[in-house]
Amino acid sequence: MYKAIPEVFFETAKKYPKKTALSYKKEGVYFPISYKELAKKVSVFSGSLQKLGAVPGDKIAILSENRPEWVIADLAIMAIGAISVPLHTTFSAKAILNVLNHSGAKILIVSNTDLLNKILLYQKKIKSLEKIIFIEKLTAVQKQALGSKVLSWRAVFHLNQNTGYEEVFLDPDEPCSIIYTSGTTGRPKGVILTHRNFLSNAESVNDIIPVKENDVFLSFLPLSHVLERLAGYYMPLIYGGKIVYAEGMKELPRNLKEVRPTVLISVPRVFEKFHDKIWDNVNSSSDFKKKFFNWALKQKKGTVQYKIADIFVFKKIRQQLGGKIRVTISGGASLNENIGKFFSKIGVTILEGYGLTETSPVIAANREGEVRFSTVGKTIPGVKVKIAENKEILVKGPGIFQGYYNNKAESKLCFMRDGWFCTGDLGFIDKQGYLTVIGRSKEMIITSGGKNIWPEKIENFLNNDRFISQSIVLGDNRKFISALIVPDWQEVKAYLKEKDIPLQEHYKLIKEDFILSLFQERIDTKINPNLNEYEKIRKFALLPQEFSQEEDELTPTLKLRRHIIENHFGKTIESMYAIEAVV
Repeated sequence: MYKAIPEVFFETAKKYPKKTALSYKKEGVYFPISYKELAKKVSVFSGSLQKLGAVPGDKIAILSENRPEWVIADLAIMAIGAISVPLHTTFSAKAILNVLNHSGAKILIVSNTDLLNKILLYQKKIKSLEKIIFIEKLTAVQKQALGSKVLSWRAVFHLNQNTGYEEVFLDPDEPCSIIYTSGTTGRPKGVILTHRNFLSNAESVNDIIPVKENDVFLSFLPLSHVLERLAGYYMPLIYGGKIVYAEGMKELPRNLKEVRPTVLISVPRVFEKFHDKIWDNVNSSSDFKKKFFNWALKQKKGTVQYKIADIFVFKKIRQQLGGKIRVTISGGASLNENIGKFFSKIGVTILEGYGLTETSPVIAANREGEVRFSTVGKTIPGVKVKIAENKEILVKGPGIFQGYYNNKAESKLCFMRDGWFCTGDLGFIDKQGYLTVIGRSKEMIITSGGKNIWPEKIENFLNNDRFISQSIVLGDNRKFISALIVPDWQEVKAYLKEKDIPLQEHYKLIKEDFILSLFQERIDTKINPNLNEYEKIRKFALLPQEFSQEEDELTPTLKLRRHIIENHFGKTIESMYAIEAVV
């Protein structure tokens, strides 16, 4: 806690010089980078940045997918006392422009052509940017468009001619990064985090969920997000773990089998997709296999019957995840209780936690052997939590951020006079100390009848249905609750085949009476019975395709951007409330 992140990393590199720190896949082959080699690259790149004119306090942005260069750049930036500004690759060109201008970034590191093209759209409007470092190969058009402003990654390394950097004093309480929030409820804000913020959080988390020296992390959540930054990058490199970069979300199933990780940092949506895939395979198998699978799920751990179930069923499922998973961490959104229990039954531990970018990020987490489903566990060591009268979760601790960059008004609003940070989330703590998060206060629905409703609870019920892939619950200042639903088209296809109904394009199917009747029946029998009368879904509309990051409808950790979705589907929403006046 009394050192800076680069200092701690260099110490770890000296301790494990020959051990693999990072591994990445290129042309079908995984290439390792040892701790010693990584430390050397960081040292050289730090000197190169200094030769480009970077000085302590400068903002240097990173726009890249997960890869070794991300880590090298981030550590090198911090080593010279500069401030790294990670950018979400899913940000639109305009959003990237806004962050670059707001942060005053002097240098931008970009990985690929698609991302660089976003910069080209607004390059003349980016005020402070002096240099762009491009990781992959530049095209002739890009070179011409950017001129002397752009340098290749390799050329930047050559600037320093393989030497080190001029060391600067690193104050643990100085900013090391500005992370712009995902913007679920509005415009992204720049969260100022220090070395101490991150390191204190890493130390506390490691006390309850320790990194082991033989741990292998498969990294696929974006490094621009604070959860992956801390749990999937800083922690393994501080405590001697190994990080392997996945090729992408689509390749994740294959990479899991290849890498065989022991630790997986994820979000609920990924676990939901694995869960759905498992059940798709079960439902498409023979009657005997279906019955055997359902029998296996009913067996109690520790019995002979469970051991049989584990050998013939659960072990095979775990092999799909690599077969060596020791623990998985779920954050970023609420995990459906049934999903957690299902994975626990098949021998995969999911530890759900809770935190925010502003808290570096972990506030609370479940521990191995002490999991309580539907809660986010107990607060981590060194962090204090209390519940305000309005149910808001308030936090104190060394991981709390300094404030929002260039935004004194917002910074002041989120702190109480006695120093407690207002999370904006509502929740409660039970007698055993387990924290339950109800939902975000800004996302709470208040019906025209004055009822307070948390949409995430209802969405969890919906998304757990076999026929539903995604949903968003609506009804703020309305008489009743409605929902936009994205069907699980694989399940719908299987249903149509079973009923001998011809398959059609999705946009046609969502208007068919037999499909609408199917979803109405699911809501009436599977969803609404779990809800209070005022929470029940009275109207719904089906959508032909999933909410996506490309349309800015999801954050990098796959949370709903509600205001954008409501704007995109305004007409559909209004059609559900067209008869509101007479309901």
